[in-house]
Amino acid sequence: DNEDREIALSHEGKLFALDLLNPQKLGYFSWIQGLGVALQNVGDNTVRCICIYDDGPAYKHLAMINASITSVGGSLEFGEFTVRKQWDPEDAKNSEEKPEKPEVSGMEVA
Repeated sequence: DNEDREIALSHEGKLFALDLLNPQKLGYFSWIQGLGVALQNVGDNTVRCICIYDDGPAYKHLAMINASITSVGGSLEFGEFTVRKQWDPEDAKNSEEKPEKPEVSGMEVA
């Protein structure tokens, strides 16, 4: 609707898109809590949707993100490579209650 489009094309929406497209974040991916999508910067001014909840609101959020990205000259990829995850409200509720701490990875130095 028009309100969603205004949000997507707002200054904040464009800043969000530019952050996703930042060339210094090549390869970065993130699950965007509350929106139901996981996005990855794949370079060449392109963001790829690597996972999405197979649920109406998540697709609406993805459309809004796409509008923000295209408004700043980027592109959003969505296709066969995108994992469609079953929406489970209990999983979402549990992940909000207990945020997972990222595990440290990399080489150990002795």
